[in-house]
Amino acid sequence: MYFSSINLGQYYPADSIIHKLDPRAKLFVMLMLVSAVFPSKSTASLFIWVLIFYVLAKLSRVPLRIIFKAARPIIFLVAFTFVFNIISVLWLGNILNALINAVFTSSRLLILMMFAVMLPLTTTPLELADGIESLLRPFEKFGFPANECALMVAMSLRFIPLLMNETDKIIKAQVSRGAVLDQGNLLSRIKAFFPVLIPLFIIIFRRADDIAISMEARGYIGGKGRTRRKPIIWKYFDTLAIFITALIVSLMLLYF
Repeated sequence: MYFSSINLGQYYPADSIIHKLDPRAKLFVMLMLVSAVFPSKSTASLFIWVLIFYVLAKLSRVPLRIIFKAARPIIFLVAFTFVFNIISVLWLGNILNALINAVFTSSRLLILMMFAVMLPLTTTPLELADGIESLLRPFEKFGFPANECALMVAMSLRFIPLLMNETDKIIKAQVSRGAVLDQGNLLSRIKAFFPVLIPLFIIIFRRADDIAISMEARGYIGGKGRTRRKPIIWKYFDTLAIFITALIVSLMLLYF
């Protein structure tokens, strides 16, 4: 199935209230949730954040296995954070504090990123670009390129799953030819990945060139005056979602 190989940044279509939210509302909600996870300092607060994430996942109708598969690349960052925290605190000579600090920091980072993963899973790149452009439009008075920034975000989200699929194909092709990518020390593994990086860079430039040619062929000259097939419309439910999120965040900051 197509969705069995879903990657980070890829959209998962579903008929849910989260999918139907205005992209601007989802951006506000995500920013509030992410900013509130940072100051969490207790085990109870982490448990509540996990519960909130579970509720959001159920409301979005995105299977948990899809969310975890899309978030697979961030596991390496969480693991690096865990090891780095242990090393940094062990330098002071307290093993127990090092372990507790590493587990707590890594858990908080994982929860934060899982919230962030929900945004592209429930919002198409086009909707997300339109939402970012709408939020940044007031800054155009000062010469800020709102449309160009939104276009870069949309293209980045579109490129991430494509490049991850291409990387997976190149690695499988190299392994089938007898390449050994997962053995030896760190330096030998880095050297072994050069045959993967070179064709990957070629694919990146080729795809970028194809996009530039297609945009030029369609007469793209920027976002000014551009019409939209599906204009984003702020609804009552969007305001309610922001209010509920603000209430939850306030209670978490006050009592946890």
